[in-house]
Amino acid sequence: MESTYVERVVIVAFAAVVLSFLGATWFSERQSGEIQRAALSIQGNAAPSIRRLATAAAELRHLQLLVHRALEQESGSSAVVAIETARAQLDEQLAAYELLPVYPREDASWRRAESAVGRLDGDLTPITEALDRGDRSSAHQLEGRLDRSSEALALALSQDTDLNAAAAASLAKEIQTNRRRGIIWALLLDGVGILLAIAAAAWALRVGRAYSRAVKACGEMAERRAEELDQFASRMAHDVRTPLSVVGLSLQIVDRHGGEDPRFRRAAKRACGAFQQVQVMIDALFDFAHAGAHADPRARASVSAAADGVAVGVCTRAEEVGAELVVHARSRALVACPGGLVEIAIGNLVNNALTYVEGRDKRIVTIATADQGATTKVSVSDTGPGLPSGTDPARIFQPHVRGTNARGRGLGLGLATVKKIVEAHGGHLGVSSSPDGCVFWFTLPIVPSDTPAPGIVHRSAIVAS
Repeated sequence: MESTYVERVVIVAFAAVVLSFLGATWFSERQSGEIQRAALSIQGNAAPSIRRLATAAAELRHLQLLVHRALEQESGSSAVVAIETARAQLDEQLAAYELLPVYPREDASWRRAESAVGRLDGDLTPITEALDRGDRSSAHQLEGRLDRSSEALALALSQDTDLNAAAAASLAKEIQTNRRRGIIWALLLDGVGILLAIAAAAWALRVGRAYSRAVKACGEMAERRAEELDQFASRMAHDVRTPLSVVGLSLQIVDRHGGEDPRFRRAAKRACGAFQQVQVMIDALFDFAHAGAHADPRARASVSAAADGVAVGVCTRAEEVGAELVVHARSRALVACPGGLVEIAIGNLVNNALTYVEGRDKRIVTIATADQGATTKVSVSDTGPGLPSGTDPARIFQPHVRGTNARGRGLGLGLATVKKIVEAHGGHLGVSSSPDGCVFWFTLPIVPSDTPAPGIVHRSAIVAS
């Protein structure tokens, strides 16, 4: 639950950082678009309109000047041509202005200008016709009307120019405002992103430190449990030796002075063999624990022989649970490990298997040994229920860990002991599980040896209740 919460907090924090930077980028682009729109409006509308209107006003003044000169001087058709040319240039500038986009209120002002152009044409045409006839007197009479219509047009053009200048000034102010606003918001969003990034990094650092502390604590706990396991093994091996010696002496007396009943003799022989096996295992476990769980490089053992020994030792229990015990000892190699420790490792796996096949319809436990290149593999398979769903295979090999469906009164040290022995001698171990049963296995490195290899043994003990 805590882990899920931490993951969500970290994800949300980093998502917020990303969103803040994306927001800053988006807002900056948006403001840049507004600035570009305003700049293009000034460049493509306000400035050209002002230029066309200013040129039209200049052409209008030029037209007035040409008319006054023509009325003051003796000039014929050449003056009329000059006037008509100036009038055409004025129309050209007004037509170019009319093609440009308009700002609010510019339409009304332009309609006044068009009306003034109409009056100008109405006053100019009689003057040019009179000049063309040489009737300067009639042309002089119309001069005042032409001046008034020219002033009206000049006023309309000036108003249009003022409207475009005001629009350009407003757009320039908008550009400045957007630029300032864009900078402020970009700084704010970047600042928020930086703060969130710092917070997320601090949180991640905190979580990382907590995780490191947890890992360290788990490591220390594992070390303590390993030490406890070594101490437990050493104490057990030491404490069991004395009563075991008494059992051994008693078995020897029973074997020498017991009755002649064949069943009694077989039971006594089996008990003596089991005693010797247990004694070898206890000695090996004591030596291993006393050496600080370090391997003895001089030790040599056959895993096949160890498998056979375990099968003999547990056959009575197999009979009790009604299980079939099968041994496929195909390994012909020796490993650098005391035989007693190999038997302990195999015995723990077999006893676990017998525990979980008890009560099943099909009760088979199989011990298999085989050489695989530079290692020898030992596997113990069963027809039990398999590991519970969601079980961590690595965790079940830790000390004092028992499964949710654990049976018996164990301490959770059997698989941990197997792991300790196997890894101390350079081996590996693992488990595979299915609803049809489990297969626990381990490997040990093969060592060169001139000792004759054991033969291939196939032993099957079948007991039916």
